[in-house]
Amino acid sequence: MSPHPRSAAVRPSPEDRLAEVFPQVRQYLAGLLDGYRPRYAHLRPALERLVDHGRRTPLECALPLLVHGAVEGTLEPAVPVAGAHTLWWRAANTFDDVSDGDAGTRLYGGDPAAVMTAALECGYALPLRALAALPVPGPLRERLTADFLDGWTAACDGQVGDILGSPTGTSPDEVLTVYRHKSGSVYAMAATMAARLALGADAADDPRAAAWGEFGQAVGILAQFRNDEDDLRSGHSEDLGNRTATYLLVQLLHSTAGTDRERAVELLGRAADCADDRRRLAAMMFRPEILAPYQRFLADIHQRAHALLDTLAPASPFTAPLHRLVDDEVRTTAYAVAPAGPRGAHCTLPPAPAPVVPPGRTEGRADQKV
Repeated sequence: MSPHPRSAAVRPSPEDRLAEVFPQVRQYLAGLLDGYRPRYAHLRPALERLVDHGRRTPLECALPLLVHGAVEGTLEPAVPVAGAHTLWWRAANTFDDVSDGDAGTRLYGGDPAAVMTAALECGYALPLRALAALPVPGPLRERLTADFLDGWTAACDGQVGDILGSPTGTSPDEVLTVYRHKSGSVYAMAATMAARLALGADAADDPRAAAWGEFGQAVGILAQFRNDEDDLRSGHSEDLGNRTATYLLVQLLHSTAGTDRERAVELLGRAADCADDRRRLAAMMFRPEILAPYQRFLADIHQRAHALLDTLAPASPFTAPLHRLVDDEVRTTAYAVAPAGPRGAHCTLPPAPAPVVPPGRTEGRADQKV
């Protein structure tokens, strides 16, 4: 017998636990698609291609799994929610790639029209089928379905607002409303569903689920701002070329007057065809007086997300990765309030499968769509 006592078994870290569960999400999605055999012989292969090769989004699996873990202590029960969230993003990214003109003659290796039809099924009907099959009491299932539909409708509202919004005819507050809907609502949906599932049938209307939804919305808004900055820092400035009403651009146009505003509007008018004009316009957006309200808003959302976590799940081992996840959404921005983050070291989440880069996109942008 060894003279030294056997060391206690080392518990896997939360990140290791995530890495263990991610394959279960992929298996779950494969099982959902198997349910389309043999009745839907044309649709099933198109769905499989979309799920396997469609553009992925950061946190599509990690966020709902971590929220469930923070509330209840385990990850596995949230696999269906993570699956539904993943399916929603596959569809949303498909519509986004087509609207941005990235489809070409082939999309994710398939006919664009067939992929678009599959995306409608993937983002709407298939998640609803998954939720309808959950082995939970009826009232809880109904609340989860309502959470999903509320998120779907809010995101559609925000996306339409984004498409129709004009940089010169939209206020900063209106842009923030679009961001809360098109980006915040999707993460809010995932976090609310995961929390509600973890709280159980007896707490189907527990206010903590709504608080977790507020946390998810904060993460989504931060991710949208980060996405805007990624585009500017990439040097491509696709949003300027597309005349998208992003917050910094609208802030510039609404806080300047006279020749400065005329100059910005002139540059925006030529941005689609001239990279130099896009760079000049971006430099105007980075002026300190333009960045100040942006930085204040980022700080408020960043701090609110941390405060919610400290209140909702202060003792869970899965809360620390959620804190770091919040910091990750501002860490690489040019104007992060606390670059090191109040929670310590950088969190490295398990890698998702390599993203597919559609024609016309750079690799750095392929997984950024919020």
